[in-house]
Amino acid sequence: MQTELGYCSEPTAPSCVNGFGRFDDQYDFDNCKRNVENFNSEIESFVDCKQREINEANDEAEQAAEEARSKATKAQDVARKAKNEVERLSSDYSQAVNDFNTRAGN
Repeated sequence: MQTELGYCSEPTAPSCVNGFGRFDDQYDFDNCKRNVENFNSEIESFVDCKQREINEANDEAEQAAEEARSKATKAQDVARKAKNEVERLSSDYSQAVNDFNTRAGN
């Protein structure tokens, strides 16, 4: 079962941090500070989202590996059964030849 992983929106740094020189006034400073704090919060949310993606991908990989192991085990069981049948029939043939030779006096 494959699910599509969620989309994590990568945040971008607020444009106010790229200005030249000092802030024009306290309002610009406070506004930019809030934007930077929000950016930090957005980064934390992004990291959480990416961690969920990682966990989902790991779960899917483990499930796929388990399914593959199960199929391999079933295939090995089929091969083992077929081999046993061939060996049994080979033994039956050898016994039939021996019985025939005994009856024929050989």
